Amino acid sequence: MRRYLREHDLGWVIRLRAELEAADLSALIAAYDPLGRRAIHPVVMLGLVFYGIIERHSSLRSLEKLAQRDVGAWWLTGGLQPDHSTIGEFLRRHAAELTESFFITLTSQLCRQLKLTAGTVAGDGTVIEAAASHYRLLQAEAAREAASQAPDDARAQTTAAIATERAAERRARGEDPGKVQLSPTEPEARVQKQKNNTYRPSYKPSVLAHESGLIVGQRVEPGAEAAVLPDLLEQHTAVLGALPQRTLLDAGYHTHEVLGLFVSLELDVLCPAGATTAAGRWRKQGARGRYGKADFVYDEARDEYACPAGQRLRYRGASRNRDGLCYRAYRGAPCATCAQRGRCTTAKAGRVLYRFEGDEWKEAMRQVLAQPAARHAYARRRALVEPVFAELRERQGLTRFRRRGLVGVRLEFALHCTAYNLKRTLRQTAPFSTFFTLFVGLWRTPQGVWRLVGLIVRLPKQNASAVFVHLEKWL
Repeated sequence: MRRYLREHDLGWVIRLRAELEAADLSALIAAYDPLGRRAIHPVVMLGLVFYGIIERHSSLRSLEKLAQRDVGAWWLTGGLQPDHSTIGEFLRRHAAELTESFFITLTSQLCRQLKLTAGTVAGDGTVIEAAASHYRLLQAEAAREAASQAPDDARAQTTAAIATERAAERRARGEDPGKVQLSPTEPEARVQKQKNNTYRPSYKPSVLAHESGLIVGQRVEPGAEAAVLPDLLEQHTAVLGALPQRTLLDAGYHTHEVLGLFVSLELDVLCPAGATTAAGRWRKQGARGRYGKADFVYDEARDEYACPAGQRLRYRGASRNRDGLCYRAYRGAPCATCAQRGRCTTAKAGRVLYRFEGDEWKEAMRQVLAQPAARHAYARRRALVEPVFAELRERQGLTRFRRRGLVGVRLEFALHCTAYNLKRTLRQTAPFSTFFTLFVGLWRTPQGVWRLVGLIVRLPKQNASAVFVHLEKWL
């Protein structure tokens, strides 16, 4: 079977089994009762799960069929054929471990194997649909009414509690609390805009991608992807033993909380306020084409702003917004005669600016990103993190979560990220394992010398990847 797998370009399955056998599985093994019936070894179960994800089979029943009919799965399971209920029970039993601890342990092992150190990382998040129908969404009032009619229904009570909480959040922001919608079968998911401009119950998974391409941090939340950054940085430290040297983030993370976090940790971060696809669009634009706050220059010595027309906006008082954040208000003279009034404001009293605590960090970031070297360094962000989600969606089939609840969704995403890291590491280490196998084959096969000579003669006509595939085939 080993020879068959290599002849059919499945040598990576052999290396996948070796990686799992070298992993620390003590925590998984300790979860079983030694006096009970002997369980299937975690290497077998994890090998089947990760092989299925890599091959775009992630449902429990498709994994069961894979173990019955796929030769790569036979190698990983040793001929065992666990059914879907056995696979599901394994994932349920080890959900907490597989979601974070095992991901950290295995990723750390892969990083040591590739001799990786802390360097540049890029963070990003996306929206993935939950396992819930958007045709059965409930308004907040309907969810509370359903809960009152079924006091013994735990799911209905949970749905009503989440609906009340989200309605209070919208009310605090000055929005209509009656527009809260949620799914009765997946209440933790939020109704969010998808990539195809439709609205579905969804979750927001986020990753921290190392410059090598490995995922060194992963987390799922119903919303607010910026809130998971402390968890991602903590996972990065656990994996590589240090915080990243530089972090690249998009405009969605340009908040006081995120910038304040990096200031407190004394970490290098590049995070623009606006789009970076066009020249000069590295700052947040004003609404409806008007001047944004970034177009006004703050004079710290005089404690005032200068507008694009040269007028001064002076301090008028301090207060707090709905979220409890302190701000200072600045206002100038009425702009009735200003030629640029149409591009600035429609208020009769003139333009008003609010300066929040932490705005100095945003201004400092704007000055940093005005430098060509900083923009050149930031240009790496897209190449580091965008291919991760493309791979998860298109190659591994993570276009919609299969498991329900935030705990199940976090487990599913962690499994996909772990499978991604394994696949990428096996791809990067393939040349070394091939050369090792080559020398073993030459020692065992006298004809191997002549095959190697023929291969070297044809080398200029083939690229490196084709050479490695050829080597594995004849070995």
